[in-house]
Parts: sequence; structure tokens; C-alpha cells
Amino acid sequence: MLCALIGSACAGARDEGGTDEADGQGDEFGGSQECEPDPRGTEPEVALPSPHEQLYELELDTWGISNAGGDPVETRTRMNEALAWALDNGFEGVRIPAGTYRVGEKTSDIYTAGIELPGSMDLILDPGATLEMAPNDTWNYCVVAVRGLEDVRIAGGRIVGDRDEHSYGGADDEGHGVCVEGASKRVLIEDIELTKLTGDGVLIVGQSEAGSCEDITIRNSELHENRRQGVSIVGGIRVLIEGNEIHHIHGTAPQFGVDIESLSFTSKDIMIRDNSFHDNQAGDFVNTDGTNVWFQGNTLDQGDVTDQVDGPIVFWKRTDQTIRDNVVIMHSPTVNGLWGVIGYTNDDEPRANPVPNYIEDNVFEGGGIHLARNHGNAVIRANQIDGWMILGSRLSCLRLSDNAVNKAEGESYKFREVQGVASGNLLNGAPVALPMSDDAPFTNSPPHLW
Repeated sequence: MLCALIGSACAGARDEGGTDEADGQGDEFGGSQECEPDPRGTEPEVALPSPHEQLYELELDTWGISNAGGDPVETRTRMNEALAWALDNGFEGVRIPAGTYRVGEKTSDIYTAGIELPGSMDLILDPGATLEMAPNDTWNYCVVAVRGLEDVRIAGGRIVGDRDEHSYGGADDEGHGVCVEGASKRVLIEDIELTKLTGDGVLIVGQSEAGSCEDITIRNSELHENRRQGVSIVGGIRVLIEGNEIHHIHGTAPQFGVDIESLSFTSKDIMIRDNSFHDNQAGDFVNTDGTNVWFQGNTLDQGDVTDQVDGPIVFWKRTDQTIRDNVVIMHSPTVNGLWGVIGYTNDDEPRANPVPNYIEDNVFEGGGIHLARNHGNAVIRANQIDGWMILGSRLSCLRLSDNAVNKAEGESYKFREVQGVASGNLLNGAPVALPMSDDAPFTNSPPHLW
């Protein structure tokens, strides 16, 4: 589902050596005199679930549950029964002792069922506890499912997929560690390892009747070695992804650390901060349709990926985001070139969103900023770029200030058909003259070069 949209992204970008006949035509480009970008939205605040204090210590012998990787259908059935009993008897959650709990029951040709939380509760795994999906051949599964619930906390231990033992019959890209579905609200996932899933570590997805999920937090966790994504947001309002390590995502498209791609739902007011991203095959963060997205204080390192598909940070034209205080480390070009941030448009329709994309106070080591054909507003300020450049074309309202490019030779600031104001920008410590104005397109590189 997700790969259909993201998979086309590579064809939509141009690096600095490409050509684009549409860029050479100025008749469709336009901007207002004395342009002034609209203000960005406020920093998202995400509500946590209500606290739960009365937890049931799961009694394995009482329920006949194996913690040694026993029969997955029996383990699933009895564990779900224990969770429901706990809620019915006044408990607010369940603690799972150490051990390996293999779960999985094929309930249709395409779905293998795992643990299904029965209501508002905590599911707390001992640090030595592992919930493991049994090997299967289905396209879809959830090791733990949260469907239409409120005030849920899942914490501790490990959730492991069947990636290494799965019987693949196609893409088989919808096998997830935790599925937050059906307009669930106030869900906290923390202090947990999610790995070896055939799909995503965490999938947040809305429901057609109820809409998007709300107030979802994923923090202080490790998400790695999943085939499709670390986290997919397919309809999420007020989402916080904080303090995680997300790495080595590879196997089937899109292959990002975090992907916002809402389809028929809405994704907005999302904060992604203080995470460590590295060694992800397509990139670390992609936003196709989310608004008021804040991506800040993260570290992004290509690591050992030498053929990264899209780039560390990618966004599409319907979105708006604040990208600030990040460190982006690139060791080699992606398919698109040495771009730490790249804005896709993929066509010549004007960007309608009046809120600018803010790119500020970031450090780029070995990569730069690419906003070609973005047709709209942008604020690019106080970034440090070592070894590459800032590029933009057909921007109708740009605020470019106090950036520092350090580059031994070649192009550093490269613009065509850009309106806006530039001030305080440096090249190797010396001021750069970029005489932009709000009422006349500025060009400092001739069309025949790109």
C-alpha cells in the first residue's frame, strides 16, 4: 500500500546535473509583491494515557501458558483469555514475566492474529520477556493489536517478527509489531525493542468510519531490522516519536525510519524529536501529506548504506514542516544526489499550502538542501552545510538568512526563478551577495546548466 506512493518518488526528483524543460519556462511561475510567509503552527503537545496502577502478575501455571516458545495458537488463546479476565476482575493491566511467548493463529488467508488487547490497560513486559510471531505465510499480522481503544500503555521487553522464517508469497509487507488502529486514542509505546517484522515496528492507521488515531506516543525504544518501516503514520493526529533508535530498515519499499502517508485519513500535529536514525535503506524521514510536522533534534547518519534510495529527509508539496536542530551525516550520494533534505513536487501544479517549510539551525555534513520546483514558501536560515550546497528553483517566497556553506570549490548557493530576501549568508566564512527581492525572480545559475 505505502510503496505505491513512495516508490514513485525517485522519478520525481532532479539533482543538480539534470534537466527539466518545465523549469526553463517562467510563464507559470509567479509570486506576490512583498511576499510574507504565513506563520507555522504551534509545537504539538500529545496527551499521555491515564495512569493504571492495579496490575495483574500473569500466573503462567494457572493459565497453562508456556514461556519457552510453546504452541503459538494455544499461547495466543490463553494469553488473550488472561488479559480479558484481568480487566473483568478489576485489574488495569498485566505484567508478563520473563521468557519467550510465541504467538500466532492464522485466521484468514491473509492474516495471522496475535495478542489483541481487550480494553484500556497496560501491557508490561519484563525486560527478559519476548513476544514472538510464529512463522507464517500471510501478508498481514499484528503481534500486538490495539483497535479502537483509549488509554493504553505497552512497555518493556521485545516484540519480534518472523522475518527470517516467513514463507514469502509476494510483498508480504503488512506484518507489524504493534498495530494502533481504528481511531485509538492516548496510546503509549515505550522502552521496548521491535525487530524482525515483515512490515513495520509500529503501524498507526485510521479507520474509515472513525477517522485518524489521536495522541500516540512512541518513546525510548529501539526499532530495527524491519522490512518496510520503523514507524508508519497512516492517519495520526498529535503523534510524538521521541528518544528512539531507528536503524537498519531494509527489505521492501518504502524502507524509511518514519513515514507519514495518510491515504484517506489526516495526519497533523506530529513531533519527531531527539531520535537516532542510521543505516536505513531509503532514508530516515519522509512526509507525503502531513501538516504541522516538527522534526527536530535528531541525528541522521547514512552509516554503511551506500545506495540509499531517497535521502535522509524527504517531503512532498502538500506538507508543511519545521526541520530544525538536526545533524545530518551523508557519506555518499543517494539516487537523487548529495541532498540531506529534498522537497519533491513531481509535477507542475502550484503548491497551495501557504505555510512555509522551515529549515533552520541544522548541521549537514556531506549533504545539502534541495528545494527545486517547490512553487511555494520556504524559510531557510542558520544552517551549516559542509561539502555541498543550497539549491532552489521556482520558489515564490523565500527567506534565506544566516546560512554558512563550507565548500572547497564549485557551486554553493544555486537559485533560479526565486523571489524573496537573502541576508547574512556565508561561503567559507565570507559574505555572499544574493540580491533577491520579493517582486522579481532572482536567478544566479543559467537554465542550460540544470
